[in-house]
Amino acid sequence: MSGRTQQGLALRQFRVGNRVGECPIWADARLTWIDVRAPALHALDPATGRLDTWTLPKPVGAHALCVDGSILLALRDELAILDPERASLCTVAAPEPDRPHNRLNEGRVSPCGAWFVFGSMDDSGAGRPTGQLHAWHPQRGSRVLLDGLHIANGFAWSGDGQTFHFSDSKAGVVYRARWQAQTGTLADIAPWVDADEQAGRPDGAFIDGHDNYWSAGVSAGCINVHAPGGERIRKLAVPCQAPSMVCPGPHGSVFVTSLVRPQWGPDDIRPEDGQLFQLLDLLASDAPPPVRLRLT
Repeated sequence: MSGRTQQGLALRQFRVGNRVGECPIWADARLTWIDVRAPALHALDPATGRLDTWTLPKPVGAHALCVDGSILLALRDELAILDPERASLCTVAAPEPDRPHNRLNEGRVSPCGAWFVFGSMDDSGAGRPTGQLHAWHPQRGSRVLLDGLHIANGFAWSGDGQTFHFSDSKAGVVYRARWQAQTGTLADIAPWVDADEQAGRPDGAFIDGHDNYWSAGVSAGCINVHAPGGERIRKLAVPCQAPSMVCPGPHGSVFVTSLVRPQWGPDDIRPEDGQLFQLLDLLASDAPPPVRLRLT
């Protein structure tokens, strides 16, 4: 389905009916993403409309593509490798055995392809700041990078791979830190951008070729674009009420996932909520191939 946003931007809408769409990745002419609460992993070929789905046994917070063709999943309380051909899962880590109320949320492969950085959040409804940032290496295991977050989100590296960005969605803060690739650790963590409910609390994000930070404003139905200095240079309205994550796509496009909040009643939900969108002709270049995780 084609159309335009309120600001006149051309878009395509894919009626996927997600509960909590998240973590889109464009690679090999198709988009993969997750539905946290279904729970499921999806793969869409926009050219043909073919949609493949893998039903998962637990809520899923992120996924990453691996060099060998497998897919790393951040399930509720574990990291697991999915063989997409056999639909088989193999657990590789259980990073938070002492926090049963948490679930894993958000994750990205580091620029060198050696680390999977992922986060967590309190999933009990109490909203406690028990979320963490972790880095997992296939040979060295998992380590905690930061504690005390409400909802770890918005992971993205600068173009030179030296600066890591992340957000706490509930607090409405985007942070920057110096990424140390050899050790898989962070240094000099500092607040970078504040965003309230009206501006759009920061959810999933990516960084473009000019080091601008594109962030889904999940509370305000928009995408916020911040220059490297932190100032907001664009605010793009989207058709859904709660955009959850953005990623670069082909031909300068940007994909947007969305969610339906569990507390919404039938009168609160719009037809666009929970759908997938492709905003056209926004970026100066095509999406670069995603970094894939090296398992060996």
